[in-house]
Amino acid sequence: MLVGFSHVEVGRAVAAHLHAQGRRRLAVVAGDDERALRRSEAFRAAALARGLAQVRVVTVAAPTTLRSGREALARLLREAADIDAVFCSSDLLALGVLTEARVQGLRVPQQLAVIGFGDLEFAADLDPALSTVRIKGDAIGRQAAQFIVDRVEGRVVPQRVIDIGFSIVERSSG
Repeated sequence: MLVGFSHVEVGRAVAAHLHAQGRRRLAVVAGDDERALRRSEAFRAAALARGLAQVRVVTVAAPTTLRSGREALARLLREAADIDAVFCSSDLLALGVLTEARVQGLRVPQQLAVIGFGDLEFAADLDPALSTVRIKGDAIGRQAAQFIVDRVEGRVVPQRVIDIGFSIVERSSG
């Protein structure tokens, strides 16, 4: 039995979202864990399929930190100063990217859109408020618990794979 969401679909959806906003020079800052890399690769592939220029990717060691987000944006700006959007594999990385953008004098979202992942509590309270991908962790937990209860009580589970889905929370950062 499996309950969760598609990391590939997250990457595709964020690329489509940024493309629809008119962003054309995209970048990714991702942790080096398997799920973050899956989102990153799907984002890159979806952007390329839309005819966008090469997507810049910076991979940082997990666990990711605010500092690694700052360092990643500084590196991106050295290598490709014209990027206009960054998708981060965590809200903490995105906080680092937002911090470094402010230090570098970039206006968010006018010059640089930033989207995180996780919709952590602080995301809505930032200035600008962080756009992010929300995962329904409580729904995943409830369904996983129900799978366990059903298994223990000997019930047949007809639908053994459930995709809980996700949503993009649009706030002022992008």
